[in-house]
Amino acid sequence: MDYPLKTTEQLRQQLRSLRKKRGLTQAGLGALIGVTQARVVEIEANPGTVSQQQIMQVLNALGAELLIRDTREQAAPDQPAGAPPPAADEASSARPQAPGAQTKKGSW
Repeated sequence: MDYPLKTTEQLRQQLRSLRKKRGLTQAGLGALIGVTQARVVEIEANPGTVSQQQIMQVLNALGAELLIRDTREQAAPDQPAGAPPPAADEASSARPQAPGAQTKKGSW
């Protein structure tokens, strides 16, 4: 199952939840990745301050993986990869118009 994360708070909750789901104590997880139980407490409390290497060790020990998904590509499959999403006013001006139709410009 996928767990989309957008904040370190969500990562904190998922790390703890996965550890418990696997039936591991903080000491048990620490033993698997070669750190103390106190370090696991720190990792779970503040994953945003932990090195990417250590987060990867924790995820591997828990049988989980990090997945990077291009959400812009999913939201707008007709746009070229890496292109920023159109602004709201650009999106409306990009609508096809009937041949010979003119766009009315507003005055400033």
